[in-house]
This record gives sequence, C-alpha cells and structure tokens, in this order.
Amino acid sequence: MKEERKQQIKRFLIIILPAVITVAIDLFSYMVPKQLVPVERYAFLDMEIDRRIPFVPFFFLFYFLAFVQWVNYFLQASFGDRKLRDEYFGSDVAAKIVIFFIFMYIWPLAMRRPEIGEVEGFWHWVTKMTFTVDNPLGSFPSIHCYYSWMAFRYSYDVEPKGRRWICWLQLLFTLAVFASTVLVKQHYFIDIPGGVVFAEGFLWLARHTRIPEIFGRVMDRITRKLERNPEE
Repeated sequence: MKEERKQQIKRFLIIILPAVITVAIDLFSYMVPKQLVPVERYAFLDMEIDRRIPFVPFFFLFYFLAFVQWVNYFLQASFGDRKLRDEYFGSDVAAKIVIFFIFMYIWPLAMRRPEIGEVEGFWHWVTKMTFTVDNPLGSFPSIHCYYSWMAFRYSYDVEPKGRRWICWLQLLFTLAVFASTVLVKQHYFIDIPGGVVFAEGFLWLARHTRIPEIFGRVMDRITRKLERNPEE
C-alpha cells in the first residue's frame, strides 16, 4: 500500500512537471534581470492616463486571487489534452525567453509607487507588504495580465459550448485582474495590452511553428528518465 502511494505521488509529480518547469523559467525571466540590471538603467513611463488612475488598495484582492486562477490553469493544462498543453506551455517558454531579453536589454521599465500614508488598517499592511516584497522593477509586460489572459484563453479552448459560461466568468475575473494591476500601482496602463499581445502573439507562433513539438520532446525525455526504476 505504501509503495502504491509512492507511485501515485510520483505519477502526479511527473504529470505536473511541464507546468513546474514552465513556472521555473517564468520566475527566472522575471527575477534574474531584477538582480542584474542596474537600477539607473530602468525607465519611468509616466503617461497622463497613469497619473489619472487612482490608487485603490481594495484591488489587491483580485491581484492576489489571480494566483489561484493561474494554479487552476496550470493543473487543467497538465491533466488535459497533450497537444494543447504543449501549445500553451511551449508558447509560454518562448515568450519568457523574449521577455527576459526585454527586461535585460531593450526596455526595462520601473513603476513609481504612491505614498501609502493615507491607507489605514488591513489594506495598509497589505500595501506595505506588497511594496516591500515585490520591487517595482521590470513592469513591462504585465505577467499578471499575461497569465490571466492565458487562463481565459485555455478555458475558451477546452470548455464545450454548454459550459461556455465558465469562460465568460474567467473573462470577467481576468478583466478584474487587469484593473487591479494599475489600481494598486504595480503596473503602467501600457503593461496590460503588452501582456495580452505577448500571450496571443506567442500562442499564434506556437500554432504555426514547431515550438510545441520541441517542448513535448524535451518533456518526454525528462519524464522517461524519471519513470525508470533505479535498478534498471
């Protein structure tokens, strides 16, 4: 029974491995440039529309709930259709490689944070914690907008017509996440369409190139090695 349980856990870990590798590449592309690019190289993009958008700490609720949406998307894709998984995860890896070079060399953007002195109570604590942990460097494109859009698009691709209402709920939540990124001053307005364009652009690229095939082959090689018994 104990050995069977171990095998079940192993099979689960192998199934979600492509998602784990994809997320690891995402974290690398997002976090490493923050450590390597000198702060003085970052640009501030203060457009009129950004100055007009108020700071609304309540929208941190949607900003953090987005992580739940992403976990659901990654699990759905991991256990769903193999071809679709390779399209989405493969496009994601390709996008993050490009985003890494944007953060590093082309357009490293930084966000101006508002004063939080007027925010009180629970939302003051949430704002202070977020602004301390997540520095405002590397804002373009918005990874929040990118992944929430990918979650909606995946839902649209897999849900049958009788369950399309789930897609529209996903879309409504995704739009709330979009709003949260600018209302909690984590992103400029331009970062929102930037995230969507990257998501759609690389999905299109994956469906017209061998990116999914290459991603699938790499995952197959890794999983075959993991599936071998130590005595083999």
